[in-house]
Amino acid sequence: MSDREEGGLRGRVLAGWRERGAIRWALAPAAMLFGLGARVRGLAYRLGVFRTSRVDAPIVSIGNLTVGGTGKTPFALWLVERLTDRGMQPAIVTRGYGGVLKGRVATVGEAGVAQDEVSEVGDEAILLAERSGVPVVCGADRVAAATEAIDRHAVDLVVLDDGFQHRRLGRSMDIVLVDGGVGFGNGALLPAGPLREPLSALRRADAVVVTKAREPGKVGELVRDIVPKVPIFTAAFTPASVIQAEEGETIVQPLGMIVGRKIVTVSAIADPTSFYELLGELEVQPVDVLEYPDHHDFDQTDWQQISKVAHAADLIVCTEKDLVKLRRFPFARGRLVALRLELQMVPEEETAFLALVAERTGCPVGAE
Repeated sequence: MSDREEGGLRGRVLAGWRERGAIRWALAPAAMLFGLGARVRGLAYRLGVFRTSRVDAPIVSIGNLTVGGTGKTPFALWLVERLTDRGMQPAIVTRGYGGVLKGRVATVGEAGVAQDEVSEVGDEAILLAERSGVPVVCGADRVAAATEAIDRHAVDLVVLDDGFQHRRLGRSMDIVLVDGGVGFGNGALLPAGPLREPLSALRRADAVVVTKAREPGKVGELVRDIVPKVPIFTAAFTPASVIQAEEGETIVQPLGMIVGRKIVTVSAIADPTSFYELLGELEVQPVDVLEYPDHHDFDQTDWQQISKVAHAADLIVCTEKDLVKLRRFPFARGRLVALRLELQMVPEEETAFLALVAERTGCPVGAE
């Protein structure tokens, strides 16, 4: 099976997880075993069999309960921007998914890990470092990575990317993101559905943010039924600009440059549905679509395939995360662009959310 076919298969599985159909019932026994393991692990932490390690700075974890994109990367960027605007010196700690660090801990851009070495630390880490301007420390051992960030970079708060299930690192605040369109899918645990943990795990959350939505809707109602006392916020992702990578520089262009053009889309993300929806809001319809597995490491064969498919198109449009990996290939000048997204909360919710962060962390981030 080719990587492109694998990406298409993943898309079909994700689609199947949204319905209470054959996949849920066929894989129910495996999901029961998965759920048993998750509950035993949770009990081990509650009883102290598995220990939680604390570090010398507040930890704010951003995570989710499901497989598939809920917008953790743009949310982390949004939060770090708000923290730095208020005089904080945050760092981001991430596993470096898609990289080959194994047991090592590395800061992006330091100690021989170049900004463009996606194979070392993964695409998300590079994007987070380039967009945030704060230290991004990668490592499978998140306790060691957080300690490195605090000791070497003199930060006063750590944002832990994709950390809800990583319970060994103690945190001051757990933020859980939920896709406002998909919610929890068919409500089943892996592999019968998209859930990494039972829905009862939401009780560990300090805040739930319904993403890709202007209001909580049915997803918010479901969350409220499960955890009535946990604050719920909403956040929407909107296209902000089009970016190009030329000779090591990022060039920001207006959204209008892709409107009315013949485009081919390329994506290697968990669920590209929202990517297509955002393009649809701009009234941009691709003439062809190329999908690859999440965090796919593009190679020469992929470059040739993309170039061939896009031969009759004006532009190749990808996500910003995929641009990190594709920009090293010699596409024709100006033909490869990415859609840059921004997260938006209504002002009242943003104020309330940041006040909650201040309360949980003890850091003065409630106001500029």
